[in-house]
Amino acid sequence: MEQMENFIKVNFLPIWHHFLFFEINRSRAGLKMAGSANGFLVLQVICWHHILVLMGSSQINYKGMFRDEAVELWNKFGKIGFDTNTVLTYTLVSELTGLSIETVRRQVMKLQNNNWVQYSKRKGIIFQPSEENDKFLVDHFNAKEIEAFGHLLDIIEQKK
Repeated sequence: MEQMENFIKVNFLPIWHHFLFFEINRSRAGLKMAGSANGFLVLQVICWHHILVLMGSSQINYKGMFRDEAVELWNKFGKIGFDTNTVLTYTLVSELTGLSIETVRRQVMKLQNNNWVQYSKRKGIIFQPSEENDKFLVDHFNAKEIEAFGHLLDIIEQKK
């Protein structure tokens, strides 16, 4: 870990502007998808939580898993849900995003109205997108993320 950190420090400028460009393009696409910056931040945390719960499932060995296999599990558990005690609360999303709890609540309501999530006091915020939203996220947004991230890693590799 320290070796890569030192490499980036030594090659900061030739690498960092590419990283920022990756982040800007990803954020721009995310804003368009979620409707607002706050909506994208909240959706991003919800998706992250979904992945963590997926990875924590005793039914899954995710190490060395190909994207197609991960997408299959993502879709499966997005439809049927998880058997988990982990609850994603407004408070946790607020802490992770820096947004107020009220802003998070409003954004979750918007995401629920737009068929991205479900919410209940007992189960918290659950990623359960409509089929159309999930298809867009997996086949378009994430596919573009992977392509752009791969390009960023290629640039970093070229600097070595």
